Amino acid sequence: MRTTVGFALALLLVVLRAGADDAGPAFDVEANARLLVIAPHPDDETLGAGGLIERVRAKGGTVRVVLITAGDGFLEAVAHETGQPRPLPASFIAYGQHRLREARAALRVIDRDARFEVLGFPDGGLTELLQAHWWRSRPERSRFTGASDPPYDDTALEPDLPYDGDDLRAELERIMHHTRPTIVALPDPLDRHPDHRAAGLFTLLAIADWSAAHPTAPRPQLLAYLVHWPDWPPGWDAHEPQARPDQRLELPPAAAHAGGLQVSLVLTDQEIAAKLAALEKYRTQMAIMAPFLTAFVRRTEPFTVLDFAETGRVADAIERAVTPLPHRHPSPPPRHGPSRR
Repeated sequence: MRTTVGFALALLLVVLRAGADDAGPAFDVEANARLLVIAPHPDDETLGAGGLIERVRAKGGTVRVVLITAGDGFLEAVAHETGQPRPLPASFIAYGQHRLREARAALRVIDRDARFEVLGFPDGGLTELLQAHWWRSRPERSRFTGASDPPYDDTALEPDLPYDGDDLRAELERIMHHTRPTIVALPDPLDRHPDHRAAGLFTLLAIADWSAAHPTAPRPQLLAYLVHWPDWPPGWDAHEPQARPDQRLELPPAAAHAGGLQVSLVLTDQEIAAKLAALEKYRTQMAIMAPFLTAFVRRTEPFTVLDFAETGRVADAIERAVTPLPHRHPSPPPRHGPSRR
């Protein structure tokens, strides 16, 4: 199973990648948009789409931010905070709770009314959900928290949801159904961080399932944001943190997608200042990688507009890889009430 899915995903990423294209034009959002932002970890929503969130809010739209993990698997940071070279599971959970508090504070800076939700899946383990732990009969256990379902009972949207790929796919599909977004900002499936890459693939898979179930529903615009790429963004390794409001941020040419268009959202001075202020709420991360975080604070926010056909290619590749396995466990019924903040 692991080899089969791994080969299918590797082949899929080759199909998604294309030769370098010229950077696309500036773009803007329509009034009253419904934006859904999927983020692998706390702070990714601000790094990749903080300005977009602000713009949608300013134009009368609504925003829903979904964190797939709590970012609780940062071993070096937890060891530094606790003074323990091998922190206990409780220390990782406490660190995750701290990062979620930071995420709420950051989101209040850029959109006080945004809906904020946490799935609480395993940090550092999302790729495994596409491979050895697709089915509920084989849930993953976090190597950091020791949990096999979200350990954040008061925070997670579905705290009893097992750590398996099929349930994560189904949860993201339900979120699509309840949100009916006009724009989805998702991690770039070509991102070099395994969690980001897997989160992007899971999002595309969920969108494919949702669109198949709602063939007449309007298709949302798909905006992929990049966070991790070699020697990018420029200035990531500076000695001191530095925002660069007079400089554009361009995507690396090698990160071009087949059928995708690279575009830029030009930010106002107010949006740039708010993005920096939001990132400063992530004190745990600023203490460790401030130059990297502030390198995203620039005049433009870059995205790749994905061809909607990519959702089908993702779904087909994963379906071919997992179909031979034993029958699928039904997903639990949705329990989407008011957002827990």
